[in-house]
Amino acid sequence: MPKQPTNDNASYFEFDVMREAFNRWVDEDKVPEDQWRWRATKLVRIVTGDDYVDPNVVEWIIRKSPGAD
Repeated sequence: MPKQPTNDNASYFEFDVMREAFNRWVDEDKVPEDQWRWRATKLVRIVTGDDYVDPNVVEWIIRKSPGAD
């Protein structure tokens, strides 16, 4: 089971929604993988309203789901 992301301004549910939105965004817009971290960081900043983004949150959001490819 993946470690739950942490951030003071968002719940696990909100991070899960962000992850799903991010995955759809990357898939639909064919975003190159080298832009994923930057875009995931920006998404978290927009949703949480916080300038600081825990790098573990970004890694969790961009992590590929098992069976994806």
